[in-house]
Amino acid sequence: MHNGVVAFVSIGLLAGAFFVMMSDPAEARRCYAFEASHNGTDMFNPDGGAEGTAKNKLLYAIESWRREKGYKRVRIGRVKTKCGGWYIKYLLPHRTCTARARVCH
Repeated sequence: MHNGVVAFVSIGLLAGAFFVMMSDPAEARRCYAFEASHNGTDMFNPDGGAEGTAKNKLLYAIESWRREKGYKRVRIGRVKTKCGGWYIKYLLPHRTCTARARVCH
């Protein structure tokens, strides 16, 4: 009889501990994918060109989202940028760049 009660209590405690361990991280961390793009030339922006502007737009979108949702802190993963080939638009060389990042709160 004593072994049955101990086993029942042990199973209950393990199940409760498992539930607590599994529910807290799922509630605390939710991640979203953000993306921003820019179509432009590098001639007038020597600091980063189209790639830097796409990255700046991405960071601005993340900051606006953070303020809108009321989150105090967010974790931004590595920002990946990818740029297409060059083409002529308005007699200037242009390219389209896309910046992506994963953001968790």
